[in-house]
Amino acid sequence: MLEQLSVRNFAIIESIDIDLSAGMTVFSGETGTGKSLIVDALGFLLGARVDNSIIREGATECSVSGLFSASSNAQVGLWLREKGIEWQINEGILLRRILKQNGRTLAWIQDRQVSRNELLEFTQYLVDIHGQHEHQRLIDSSTHLDMLDAYANLEDELQSYQVLYSEWREATRQLQEVLEQKAKRSQEADYLDFVIRDIASIKPKPNEDNELLTEEKVLSEHEKLFGAVSEASVLLDSGEGGDVLHTLKRIRASIETARSVDIRLGSFSERLSAAYYELEDISESLNKYKAGLRFDPDRLEKIERRLSDFQRLKHKYGPKLDDVLQTYDRAKIRLEALEHAEENAEELEKKEKSLEKEVLNRAYQLSEKRMMAAVSMSSSIREIVKDLGMPEAQVNLRLKRIVDERGGNRATLRGIDEAEFFIAPNPGEPELPLSRIASGGELSRFALAIKAVLASHDEVETLVFDEIDSGIGGQVGVAVGEYLRQLSQYRQVLCVTHLATIAVRADHQGKVDKFVSKGRTGASIRFLSGEDRETEIARMLSGFSESEASRIHAAELLRKAISHN
Repeated sequence: MLEQLSVRNFAIIESIDIDLSAGMTVFSGETGTGKSLIVDALGFLLGARVDNSIIREGATECSVSGLFSASSNAQVGLWLREKGIEWQINEGILLRRILKQNGRTLAWIQDRQVSRNELLEFTQYLVDIHGQHEHQRLIDSSTHLDMLDAYANLEDELQSYQVLYSEWREATRQLQEVLEQKAKRSQEADYLDFVIRDIASIKPKPNEDNELLTEEKVLSEHEKLFGAVSEASVLLDSGEGGDVLHTLKRIRASIETARSVDIRLGSFSERLSAAYYELEDISESLNKYKAGLRFDPDRLEKIERRLSDFQRLKHKYGPKLDDVLQTYDRAKIRLEALEHAEENAEELEKKEKSLEKEVLNRAYQLSEKRMMAAVSMSSSIREIVKDLGMPEAQVNLRLKRIVDERGGNRATLRGIDEAEFFIAPNPGEPELPLSRIASGGELSRFALAIKAVLASHDEVETLVFDEIDSGIGGQVGVAVGEYLRQLSQYRQVLCVTHLATIAVRADHQGKVDKFVSKGRTGASIRFLSGEDRETEIARMLSGFSESEASRIHAAELLRKAISHN
């Protein structure tokens, strides 16, 4: 609910501060006094576009601020929390907006500066303005489905559906991503399978190439190796007098004799003994090694072929044999992952199809309930519109199921339905979309009828009607006033009017006056009571507040309205 409105340097308004209450408040005044400027200023605060011509002559900027309470509106608290704006449910919400001469606008919610789009997004939960040229959500057909869901109390069911819908769309996105990668995965899998088979056909082992190179050298230079080993063996121990071991044995004997004379030669004796035994062991090992040397041309050929295979693998997957083996291991792991991905794709496709089926099923259930509610809502609006001076008007909220390119129904975040109000104000006229209704007065009355039907469902607490009484009078004016009064039992209603039959049903009446001071035109507002209000109602009835008959009539209307309330 709007509790306070402050306007500075807006058109002819230099400074106005208004305290507002619950119930129904009307603004009246002579034609041209600027009654609708109050609504225009509020519209600017809520995010409407204006140009710098609205700034009062001589001022550098204009500003409008408003204090709102919204303790019963869950959407308000949710939006503020999502934006990180601090607010306690029992506190007011302060909105402020400034327009500078250079055309730049600045806006704040509480102490947080916000963009115009954010301001518009937030204030749709606070105020609806309906007037000759501003009908906001009403003429936007995308909101008609929301109105129907509110009327039918389907918001919770819709929210549950939307959770399921989002889950389905995420599964669809994941599946699409998997399918787009399928061709690439298939090519990669073929390559990996080739690599694995290529390497597995050789079956290399770690360091096998180095071992085979050593063996190849032994076999390919067998004769040279055998000759060198044989010569070393002969020199060590030929069995003849000149061999190394025999000579070393004689030297050791001589040192032992010398040691008996000089004990200091003992270390030489020990070292010679160690050298003798080491050479003796080497001689035995060489003889065994020589005995085991065999030249095997078949083995040499096999080794050379295998080394050639290794060289081919290392050229493709190397440069080392260890790199080849690592490539083999990585290829097996990756191929297994790709095969698993294909299994996941099948599972994901099943999940996506199952979710799609469930989403469509839930959307059809929602659609059936909407169709029944649309008939009821249309009928209720028609009855109210008749009382508002359009007895032959036809009102139908038409539902159309969304169709995809294959001719089937396509589910969206809001279901499978599109909704739009169609109106035929007069007999013989075709039904047209509500947004194409030419008469602002007719549109405002339809707005009132719709708002009356939705009054107990819509969370928006403040409804503003700018000259809703345009083009009506008499009994129709009485009916409009009565419906506004009924609506004000649920919501705060602000109304600019020139009809006394509407004004008398208000809980509060503010009179807007235009004045000239020091050569400057200005506007002021004061709230009326008692005789002052009677005087204003009399003026609205006849144009002459001094008319005794008009004053009596005004007093009677006020008395009846008060007793009716």
